[in-house]
Amino acid sequence: MRLSHTRALDLSTCPGCGLVLPPHSGPTHAYVGASPACWALYGERPTSFRMTTVGDTIRRLALDTYALQHPGRPGMRSVQSVAIHAMGLCVLLERGTEERRIKHVLGRRPSRKAPALHWLEPPRPNGTLTVRSILGTDEADGYAAAVEAWAADVWRAWEPHHDTVRQWLDVAAETARHAIRAERPPTAAA
Repeated sequence: MRLSHTRALDLSTCPGCGLVLPPHSGPTHAYVGASPACWALYGERPTSFRMTTVGDTIRRLALDTYALQHPGRPGMRSVQSVAIHAMGLCVLLERGTEERRIKHVLGRRPSRKAPALHWLEPPRPNGTLTVRSILGTDEADGYAAAVEAWAADVWRAWEPHHDTVRQWLDVAAETARHAIRAERPPTAAA
């Protein structure tokens, strides 16, 4: 009985994804709500998975998924982070846009400061897969499939907020279109 009690004390639960890991005294992100142990696990991703062999879309999916699964606490930076990463998942998973094309919309972040952004209460559970789900993959294709499954799982968990995220995305896309038009030099009339 004493041994199991000791083992329980030697574990910590991530407030974002619920992953139970041994405690870690390392750093965390300023507004991403992850335990130090989970944040360290996420940090292993680039070397463990040979990130250079996967495309930009998979890298973006992993980033957006981790950030959305670890939304932090209500506050301006967390609200903006959740909005940007939720819109990123929406674009990639629902609208079939490539990562390079969403930079025009999300890279400008025209609606980040819009009054329409507000805290979205995170779902519980916040997905059933975690960053650990992608750790066991040895090759680019397996890693990509694991990231896609993780992203879809977390996006499904946020289903109560999908309409809000889609509205934010539509406003951001329209604002970006206007900004791009404004940047174009006027054409000479023939």
